[in-house]
Amino acid sequence: MVCKYRVILSIDGGGQLGVIPLRILDYLHTAVTDADSDLDVTSWVDVFSSTSASSIFTGALMLKDEDGKSKYTPKDLLRFYEKRGSQMFNRNIGNDASNSTYPLNFVLEHFFGDVSLNSFKNHFLFVSYNKTHNELFSFSNSLDRYRDLPLSKVMNACSATLGLFPPLCLDNNDFVDAKFLFQNPALMSYEYARFFYPTEPIILISIGTGEFSNKKNEVSLEQSKKIHDELISVAEHDKRLIYFRYQPKLDDEFCESDFNFTHTERLKDITNQFITDNKFKFEELIEFIALKTA
Repeated sequence: MVCKYRVILSIDGGGQLGVIPLRILDYLHTAVTDADSDLDVTSWVDVFSSTSASSIFTGALMLKDEDGKSKYTPKDLLRFYEKRGSQMFNRNIGNDASNSTYPLNFVLEHFFGDVSLNSFKNHFLFVSYNKTHNELFSFSNSLDRYRDLPLSKVMNACSATLGLFPPLCLDNNDFVDAKFLFQNPALMSYEYARFFYPTEPIILISIGTGEFSNKKNEVSLEQSKKIHDELISVAEHDKRLIYFRYQPKLDDEFCESDFNFTHTERLKDITNQFITDNKFKFEELIEFIALKTA
């Protein structure tokens, strides 16, 4: 009998630091499929949520093959990120949106250009920033206006870093990466899930892209911490929410302004150590997933 609760997977924005959530998801995926090879991430996640470049692999995780199984595993996407990341996030190419060889646009259109939002059965929430109106904007399965929009366009709208990559223009509105202001979509995704599941218990899995001890004054990091604290409070007062937050601490060597893809092995080592140090917390989550899919 399937356990009657829902699961949200929410992933912070973090650019190249997306290696962290991909490695954590790879660990969870391996643990779950070792128990049941028929399971994949779309088997136990009801709502997918992300912002910034994390929307690239979150969207990819939702894709299914002809047999209805996940087209990509977290390990596949980790390899993809390592192989294509330096190409997609090359900041030295220029930011001419009319250039058809622009790397971010080219890679996203090549791999995801033939998939539209209306093809997804899972609920999803991808957070971007409408620069024209100076406000957050969410692409979701309940947004009829862009139901036929290609997934590649949404990925572009969420990962086009302001001032470094060209915005995505839709209906005379420019959409860019929201990470400079908004990094953690966990609370927004929880509120969105409650629209569909108003009374059911919810497990919220929130995965960060690293916490820097010396960057406390950045708006996006303050927002991320505030959201985390608020969700702790919600979970304490509402037993229908079970909240997991995975956020490794990072040294300043991984600051995004200086970070490049030669750091990925070191970053994976840190994430592996984080998993080891928090093994009980991961095992608790894996037990919940096993109950849901039993």
